Amino acid sequence: MQRYLTDRDPVALGTAKQIFDLVVSGWDSDPKHASLGGIFWIQASWSTDRNTVSNMPAAELGVRLYQITGTTSYLDWALRMYHWTNHNLRRPDRLYSDHLDRAGTIEPAVWSYNQGVPIDVNVSALPGNARSEIPGGGPAHRLCRHGPLRHQGGISTQPVSFNSIYFKNLMLLESATGGSTYRPAMQSYADSVWAVNRDAATGLFHFGGDHTPVIDQAAIVQIYAVLVRAPPRQRSLH
Repeated sequence: MQRYLTDRDPVALGTAKQIFDLVVSGWDSDPKHASLGGIFWIQASWSTDRNTVSNMPAAELGVRLYQITGTTSYLDWALRMYHWTNHNLRRPDRLYSDHLDRAGTIEPAVWSYNQGVPIDVNVSALPGNARSEIPGGGPAHRLCRHGPLRHQGGISTQPVSFNSIYFKNLMLLESATGGSTYRPAMQSYADSVWAVNRDAATGLFHFGGDHTPVIDQAAIVQIYAVLVRAPPRQRSLH
């Protein structure tokens, strides 16, 4: 979607449509499973988990396709995925658990990217929620203060690729609601990574071990790139 919005590349749009069709094919329609519905995490017999990360990003994609094509079925599916995830995986503290299995057993772990993507869906598809639901104690407010992540070591222990998604969506939220609640937290995290994880000799970042995965380099570059943009321009990142 970002490629299409940047270049108006019809091949990119066609690929996005194919990806969405694939995702929809993973919707659980087996009435024997607890919490009927939701997108399976993976096409494999060894896992029947339905995850926040397989549903909220799918809703995000559906919203984008609806905005570009005007086809209402994309929005219908997006809202279906969004509401299923809220009903089944949103915790009492309004953060999102990781997944549930076919018996309905929930894995309650909190990951930063799982909190970030719902912000995009709220701001883009349900703009009223940007003010009424998220800032007043929802996932963005709570995670920035590190509270729910204390038992997992804090946001600095989350994968940088997860945090990049999280912070990018916080900036989208601020572009809709105003203020400067989240930028200082993002800047503090970026400064810490620069000081602790950057190899001055190569300019690469290391997050444990000797390897420098491309996804980690891309994630931290995105964080710095997002910080450069003024809040009114944050929406263009999505």
